[in-house]
Amino acid sequence: MTKMNEPTSFLAYTPRGPGLMCAVMSIVAGNDVYGWYTGSASGEFPAAFFMLEHYYSTHETAFYRSVEDDVYGDWVLAYPPLAIDTGRSPPVPEPMCHELMRAQDAFIAEWLFYADDPAAAEEVEWYHEHELALGSVAIRHARLNRLDHRDVVWTYASPALDLNIIDLLRERWPLDYSL
Repeated sequence: MTKMNEPTSFLAYTPRGPGLMCAVMSIVAGNDVYGWYTGSASGEFPAAFFMLEHYYSTHETAFYRSVEDDVYGDWVLAYPPLAIDTGRSPPVPEPMCHELMRAQDAFIAEWLFYADDPAAAEEVEWYHEHELALGSVAIRHARLNRLDHRDVVWTYASPALDLNIIDLLRERWPLDYSL
């Protein structure tokens, strides 16, 4: 298998809006970028695994994403657009599927909680007490201090993250946090 970099993270949050705009975990392996994202999309919080094929090459980058939040479920080629693109098997190699699931679990455990999870009652209460935006998925309150608060949208990016990856995703994904 191709050498992989450590997973990187990017999060965007609006304290006076929908709350979590996006949360992204990505892994670079060779010329490709693999990862997972979730965020606000017209009040919903879809989540999907993704692959940016040929990202670090001279070829056009293909953007694949899972139809559901399931690395082993159906995937679609989201870019470049095709006339017909039905569900397909994951374009991700089997060892990377395992790594994506492991990295997604670690990312969620470190950064996120689900508001409808009974175990998150204290997190939900903290958000209400501080009058901050809270959606179905949110950033753990202990992590909010890691975000840059200098703008309307608070953000965090891992030091090793190539922010061009986030820009490319923002051009293609269905989330409200788009270019």
